[in-house]
Amino acid sequence: MQVILQCMRIRVAYGRVSTASGEQLSALETQLAWLRQQACDLVLSDVESGRSLARGDYQQLRQLIEAGQVAEVVATRLDRLGRVASECDAFVELCDRMQTAVTTRDDGRLTMATPEDLLLTRLKASLAQGESMKISNRVLKAREQGKRDGRPMKRPCFGYRLSKDRTCLELEPQEAQIACELLERLKLAGWRMEPTLREFKGRIPLNSVRSLRSWLLNPTIRGGLAYGQLKNHQFREVFWDRHPALLSHEDFASMQVVIQRNRLLWGRHGDRTVRALTGLCVCSECGNRLKYVPMRTHPSLRCGAENCSQRYRSVREDVVLMYATQAMAEQAATRLAALAVDPELPEIAELRARIKSLEEQRDPDLAEVIERKRSRLESLLSAPETDRDLARKISDPRWFDSLTYEELTLVLHQVVQRIVITKKVPTALALKL
Repeated sequence: MQVILQCMRIRVAYGRVSTASGEQLSALETQLAWLRQQACDLVLSDVESGRSLARGDYQQLRQLIEAGQVAEVVATRLDRLGRVASECDAFVELCDRMQTAVTTRDDGRLTMATPEDLLLTRLKASLAQGESMKISNRVLKAREQGKRDGRPMKRPCFGYRLSKDRTCLELEPQEAQIACELLERLKLAGWRMEPTLREFKGRIPLNSVRSLRSWLLNPTIRGGLAYGQLKNHQFREVFWDRHPALLSHEDFASMQVVIQRNRLLWGRHGDRTVRALTGLCVCSECGNRLKYVPMRTHPSLRCGAENCSQRYRSVREDVVLMYATQAMAEQAATRLAALAVDPELPEIAELRARIKSLEEQRDPDLAEVIERKRSRLESLLSAPETDRDLARKISDPRWFDSLTYEELTLVLHQVVQRIVITKKVPTALALKL
C-alpha cells in the first residue's frame, strides 16, 4: 500500500521573482523554461518578495506537501523558495518529515537529516536572507540619492514618461493628449468620475473610480515629484515645478471643493443643484446647519432643529452673500498684511531654526538628519502659493462683482469654513485660508 501511495505522489517545480518589472519577468521565464525541462507534474510560480510568507503558490506548495502529495520539489536555487532563513529551515524540515525531496539546480539536494546537512542548509538560508537585506539597503540608498538629485524614483503615471537620460519626467505625446481630453471632460462633468470613465473606457489605463481618483491626487500631474507616500494620497515631501503639468494648482483646488460637494449629492440626490450657501451657514444657538427654504420668491435659509428658538426664522440669501463678501475681503486683507510683515509660513521659520540649531552642534552623526530637514525645507519653499494668490483676489471687494453666481458658489465653498447666523442676521465668518 505504501508503494502505491508513493507512486501517486507528484514532482512539483517552483519559481519566483520579487517584482513585475521587465527584467524580473524575463528572469522568471528563464526559471520556468528550465523547470519545465525537468518533467515535473506541476509548475508553480510567484511574483512577490521572498521575505513574504503569504505568497499564493508557495502556500499551495506547502499544503500539497503537508497532504503527502509531493514526492519532490524542484527549484533553481534555495533563495527562490524564500529569503527568510527561519522559513527556509522550516520548509526543508517539513519536506524531510513528509519524505519529500528538495532538489535545486545550483545548490543540489537540500536536507537537514544529518548534522552536516543541517549546518550547510542553514548556512545557505542565512546567506539568502543576508543577500535580501543587502538588496533592500541598496534600493533604499538609491532612493535617497535619487531624492537628493531630484530624480523621479517611481514608474511614471499616465500621461508621462522618463526622459532619455532618466533624470526627469516628460509628457508622453499620445497619452498626454488623451489625459488633457480626460481632464477637460471631467471639468465639464463637474468632476463626476464614473460617467467620464465609461466615456473613456478602453482609451486610458485607469479602469476604476479609485484608480482615477489616485491619478488626480498624484502630484505628478501638477508638475511635482513626490517622495515617501503616506495614507490618503499624502506624501512626506513634494518638490514642485519639476516637469510640465497637466493640471494647474488652481484647477486642483477647485476640483477638491467640487468633489467634496459631490460626496453629498451622489446617489439619489445626484440631480440636485448646489446653491451658494449650501452647508455653510450655522445656527449660533444650536449649531445646526441652515437649509434653503423651498418655494420662496427670495432664496432664504433657516434652522430646522426642533428645540431651537430660531426655528422658522429665515435669513435671506442676498443678505448673507453681501455680508460674506465683505467679511472675506476684510479677513483676506488682514492675512496679506500679516504676510507682508513676515512672508514666511510659521512651519518654514521653525524648520530653519531647527536646522540652524543642529548645525551649531557640529556633530557628524547629525548630517543625515540635517539633510532630511533641508530637503523638507526645500519642499515647503517650492510649494505653490495658491492660497496667497486667492487671498489677493478676495481682498479686493470689487473682484466679487465680476463673478457669476456659479463662480461665487465655487469660491465660497473653497474658502469659507462656516458663517454663523444669529437671529436672522449673519454675525461671524471663518475662512479656510
